[in-house]
Amino acid sequence: MKKAIKVPKFRFSPFKEGLDQILGKLEKQIMETLWLRGESSVRDILEGINHSQDYTYSTLITVMNRLSKKGLLEKKKVGKTFFYKPTHTKAELLDIVSKKVIQGISELSFQTTILNFVDYVSAKDPKHLDQLS
Repeated sequence: MKKAIKVPKFRFSPFKEGLDQILGKLEKQIMETLWLRGESSVRDILEGINHSQDYTYSTLITVMNRLSKKGLLEKKKVGKTFFYKPTHTKAELLDIVSKKVIQGISELSFQTTILNFVDYVSAKDPKHLDQLS
């Protein structure tokens, strides 16, 4: 029996690119760090993120707790320290998001969604059109 995948909560911003379409700047840095390092404490994450911004420990806790409420992170307490880890690999999350986005836009107009998808694929990389058929 296949394990049910819990779908995390996210908002899709079509006018942004990559992970910025579903994550804020700091959320993205946290997730990228956790995907690279695995389970980590807030202090570990603070050391691993881009230091072009001065993020405080409390800011990271707030954002990581939000990511946990959205279903993107699991957290557990060991002693006095909380450890966080992603609920999905990056590939799994991208798969979930792409399915939900396609489902959402196809509910607007299935035919238009398919036509635009085929147009996009043919413009981006015509070799992939064979995979569609």
